[in-house]
Amino acid sequence: MLEKRLQRLQELATAKPALNEVCRFYTCLYRLFDNAVPFLQVEVDDEMAEPRQKQGFPLLSGDMLTFDPAAAQIFFAALLQVMHEHGQQGQDELQALQTALQAGNLNLTELLRAVFERNREPISQAAEATGAQPALLEYCLTTALGAALQRCRAEGLKTQVQNWDQGYCPLCGGLPAIAELSGEEGQKRLQCSLCNSNWSFHRLTCTHCGNSDHDSLAYFTAEGEPGCRVDICRKCSGYLKVVDSRERGEGLPLEIEDVATLHLDLLAAKEGFSRGKKETPGA
Repeated sequence: MLEKRLQRLQELATAKPALNEVCRFYTCLYRLFDNAVPFLQVEVDDEMAEPRQKQGFPLLSGDMLTFDPAAAQIFFAALLQVMHEHGQQGQDELQALQTALQAGNLNLTELLRAVFERNREPISQAAEATGAQPALLEYCLTTALGAALQRCRAEGLKTQVQNWDQGYCPLCGGLPAIAELSGEEGQKRLQCSLCNSNWSFHRLTCTHCGNSDHDSLAYFTAEGEPGCRVDICRKCSGYLKVVDSRERGEGLPLEIEDVATLHLDLLAAKEGFSRGKKETPGA
């Protein structure tokens, strides 16, 4: 997976020079992901897993996560350094977070669990105490948690159900970052923005609100971006980028395609659409 990611980033930097720095950042980020010492263990009750998911709950809940504080601190310090080296904004705040981490003033176990449970209060309190913006701290924590969950998936963690028809991830409850159309019939699969799990979903249904009224669902494309579109819902003002692998190529890392099409996010936001903030049960 690492080599495929790095190869796609190199191709993207060559095709779109304006994304050179972004690609360098993600190259360092994915190398960090690959080399990091694991800092998350997940304990799933197999007997309860399938019944839980059949009720529409994601496989994981916060009480199933056990973090190694020392390993988490090492990873988080390295992550902050990567962001400091490649970022153009928030440098003082990143330095403040590094200082707080070194002083033992960031309870990563509590904060990572808060991110998973979508509890922003501890994050806001920690941000205020360190002088950082809550959004920046949340982004760093979410990136760290995502890396840990992706490693767990690579080591065999998987959903217990096959027919999942929710607009949130069956494994961790995260919202989809991007979708893919593949196969002769153009099957639609969503990819989680947190753990990178993917699952099948209805082509003509809004992932955010479940709206299937075709009159309020639409999509737009952008010139010079073949095989990619943005599905929009006029009912909830949500959107989702969709890559057609039949045109764009099979096997592309969708998380990189998400980076490659950042301009589509800007276009969607300009028209008043957002990725959505749907709550998931059991989070």
